[in-house]
Amino acid sequence: MLPGLRLRADEPSWLKYITPTGYLQAGFSTDQDFDNTFYIQKARVAVKGTFFDEIRFGKLEYTIMADFAKSPKLVDGFFKYTLNDYFGVQVGQFRTPLSIENSEYSSTTLEFIDYSLMTQRFVHLNSSDLAGIAASGRDIGLQFYGKLLKMGEGHHLIRYNVGMFNGSGMAWRDDDKRKDFIARLMVYPLKDLAVSGYYLRTLGPHPDIAPEYNDYDWYIYDRYGGGVMYDSSYGWLRAEYMAGHTHGYRAQGAYGSIGGRIGKHWEVGLRYDYFDANTRAVGGVQQYYTGCVNWKPWKFFKLQLNYSYRRDPDANPTHFVNLMATVKF
Repeated sequence: MLPGLRLRADEPSWLKYITPTGYLQAGFSTDQDFDNTFYIQKARVAVKGTFFDEIRFGKLEYTIMADFAKSPKLVDGFFKYTLNDYFGVQVGQFRTPLSIENSEYSSTTLEFIDYSLMTQRFVHLNSSDLAGIAASGRDIGLQFYGKLLKMGEGHHLIRYNVGMFNGSGMAWRDDDKRKDFIARLMVYPLKDLAVSGYYLRTLGPHPDIAPEYNDYDWYIYDRYGGGVMYDSSYGWLRAEYMAGHTHGYRAQGAYGSIGGRIGKHWEVGLRYDYFDANTRAVGGVQQYYTGCVNWKPWKFFKLQLNYSYRRDPDANPTHFVNLMATVKF
């Protein structure tokens, strides 16, 4: 038996490979017209485990996660082999390394109830995605990752991710013979401070499009951007910008988020969202202003209250209030 995998005498041997976990998120939202609803946002159950973890051979892990909030679906399903700090490989269905917010913050650790507009519309997060793929920021593929230039205990100067994905979303085979190439570099001058840049480009044969669309942009599907992240026990500061082409249109988005952590149980923060779905047109800009107050009395429970002032194209400004509870096990 490998070190660190010893069991109590009354436990079956297979338990050393299985760790059940999960969480439930439910809440209530309303706007100024009292258009309101109770909702269940996520109901996820996961099984995680480690097959081996040794200095000589590296670490082999797996994760399987399903969501039952609306209809049963596989969310995560991957193997992850880390040879050492410098090199690892991950294969299966998992979060893509596009942006800081998508890969570094899960819905249980994000300070706000909803992800930024930039993340929602650029990284296949939900139904508002510009490419029409709602996949919780995930895809099926292969990525290499690692950390370089160790600066101190638990602190490396550089982290990298390079991967190839189907580009079709969760649990879908590649349907167009093209692949999404994604590369990201994160530089940590301090342990709690990171500066990041990332790039996505679809590679493969051009899609079949109507002949009247002879603009070169119709052949391009890409994403590019960068951001900065500071996250510590005292608070956070995070900002990102991303732009890209989708179906002949160039879009761009950005957000800035700042907040503080008060004692062990409270968080307060503000975020500004900007998104322009077509930079060649006028009047298509979305702007959201959101404030949050979070209460975390226990490790397994969090209560979040968000207020948003939203300006959407061709619509009156909206005041939106959202209250959500998260329970983890």
